[in-house]
Amino acid sequence: MKCIRFILAMMLGSFSLLSQAQITAYINGKEIKSGATVNKNDLASLEVSFKNPKLPSFIYGKTSLGVQIDDAKNKNVDFWSVRKDGSSAVEDFLKNTSPKKKFKAFTNSDLLERGNTLDWVLKSSYGKEDCRNLTVKITLTYNEQTGYQEYAQAIYLLENFTFTVPLFETKNTYLPFLDLTLDKTNIPGDLDLHQNGRLGDKGTELGYRFKDKNGNFYSIYALSSKDYPGLNAKELADDFIHAAALYAAQDYVTKFSNYDIGKYTVPWDDINNLLSERRRIPSLSWKGNKEIKKMDLLTLYTPVDINGMKGYTFKADEELRSDRNSKWQPGGNFVIYIVNHPTNPDLTLVTSISLYNDVKNTDEIDTFLKGVLNGIKK
Repeated sequence: MKCIRFILAMMLGSFSLLSQAQITAYINGKEIKSGATVNKNDLASLEVSFKNPKLPSFIYGKTSLGVQIDDAKNKNVDFWSVRKDGSSAVEDFLKNTSPKKKFKAFTNSDLLERGNTLDWVLKSSYGKEDCRNLTVKITLTYNEQTGYQEYAQAIYLLENFTFTVPLFETKNTYLPFLDLTLDKTNIPGDLDLHQNGRLGDKGTELGYRFKDKNGNFYSIYALSSKDYPGLNAKELADDFIHAAALYAAQDYVTKFSNYDIGKYTVPWDDINNLLSERRRIPSLSWKGNKEIKKMDLLTLYTPVDINGMKGYTFKADEELRSDRNSKWQPGGNFVIYIVNHPTNPDLTLVTSISLYNDVKNTDEIDTFLKGVLNGIKK
């Protein structure tokens, strides 16, 4: 009987240790359960701890306490971790880390980021369908070293801890680099963030590219008067139409008697592929209309007031060619809207189709862009 009681006691002791072996997560200092739903605004407060991990029978490799963010297709968005290499460091980390030790995941982090901050990861995920709900996975792994800088497949030392972070809803898609919320019901796919340079560099603009149901590319940007002093819908419209006229007569020098083309440095090529040798808006070429170089090109716009946003729209046919030695041929159509921002007076919105399109129906483009602008929440 004593022997049986001893065996039972050993089994209960082992079960107790196993039941206490776990990863624990905290949000705003409070413990949460695996499978919980966490508000995106609280995610930065994440802390993690662990206790009683399985110990490898032979330690020669590396261990990692990691926090990864995955999208709806389990594709890794980004990863943060604290890593220990070498037998002594690994053994000390696994055996001697106190269960009371809380590792800060993101804010004043104990974990190293792979390249992006949490703020950037979240901001760049808005508008992507697979990122409407993000999954955060916390893991404790070990990899045996098999050669110089070579490691075997990871084994998990504790059960993974996961929770969900809802990021946005289709009807209320916040777009931080436009400073607005959009109902993207009429946009069938992603709003992909696009940038034309390094963050913080002068001239770097961030905007969103998206497609209609037929796969045609569009974009929407918010340009700031802080970066372009004096910029508003009228000024931006004036700059675009003169840039378009300049490139319409690509093989000939164009000088405007009433406009300084160097007044602004708006990256139109990134916004709608305007600065191309293979696409142009022929109606703006002075070779076909001598008045282009001296007329008020703003008169070619139609004033608009759409969803409470005032500004301008311009529509035209396009031409294309395969190279500089080829003749211009009829191409698709072009539509652009330039309007004031609904809530931020420093910003001006510009949305248009890319010049690289073969859409023959201007109304089709116009209807789609109106749907985008009418989807903006105020």
